[in-house]
Amino acid sequence: MSSESALIDAFRPLRAALIPAAYVELVFNGLYSGLYIMTLYALTFKRGTHGFNWGIFLALTSMYILSSIHAINGAVLVRFAFVEHGDTIESSIAYIAQPSLPRSLLGAIALTINTMIADFVLIWRCWTMWNRNWKIITLPLTCTLVGAGLGFRSIAAQVAFVHDPLSSPTTYINFGNAYFGLILATTTSATFLIIFRIYMMSQKSTRKSMGYGRVIEMVVESAALYLVALVVYIPLSVQGLANVAYPQALVAQLTGMAPTLLVARVAFGLSRPDTTWQGESTKIAFRGNGHSTSEQPSTIVLSSVSRSDHSGTKFEAIHDV
Repeated sequence: MSSESALIDAFRPLRAALIPAAYVELVFNGLYSGLYIMTLYALTFKRGTHGFNWGIFLALTSMYILSSIHAINGAVLVRFAFVEHGDTIESSIAYIAQPSLPRSLLGAIALTINTMIADFVLIWRCWTMWNRNWKIITLPLTCTLVGAGLGFRSIAAQVAFVHDPLSSPTTYINFGNAYFGLILATTTSATFLIIFRIYMMSQKSTRKSMGYGRVIEMVVESAALYLVALVVYIPLSVQGLANVAYPQALVAQLTGMAPTLLVARVAFGLSRPDTTWQGESTKIAFRGNGHSTSEQPSTIVLSSVSRSDHSGTKFEAIHDV
């Protein structure tokens, strides 16, 4: 079998997956656009006395732009592969195997930087909730920094592959798998630390508030889809190029959607200010039947959403991630 025939056979499954994968990513990018607009609205008009957080705004906007770049770049790649170079299967596959270098790298660079921003936002939140304790975030921070190096090393290997498509893509795929494995470790460890911190805070109150459970629920729900996409992506990436098209499309969008979803839910009033996580103990005021319970300083300011449990006692839920 000639090298050209081997190339066509190797890239034929990827060619078949490109159009539906690009469609899936554009659909999710549309959902992401709606979520992003809603989040900006909430950050602007629902913040009350906490003011507009420019740091969160810049992080969310950067992730949205990078996710959109990845989706648009994928759609442009499909257009060139099937329209501009789609006269024959051979010409289409030849373009897919060796597109222009900027177009080949744009999506990879956007995805790598996007995941870095998402990881640093998650680590920052974990660091804040643990009273700015650097020791707590050692594992997720190390995974992120090492992963960033592997991510850019994978991009460098991809450059070499684009220059010589007949060579094996194993090098950049292996670096990419290691990179996404470290992303998975970062997300899992940081999410666990956040949930454990919330659980510890809830144990220090004299009465368990449903507000804590709702915050844990928010954190888990916002991270779940992203974690599932990563868990699916990594083993499929090991199997071959074509298998990664769909989960990669999801990962590229869910990377930014997960933290944006969490910020949106918080901005609409389901969490609390950063200062309330400082200190070793909490104070939770319950209103109902003319009494309150509390436990040790420092005080936690509970605000925004009031709800009632089955006994009629009202508590104030948590505000601001």
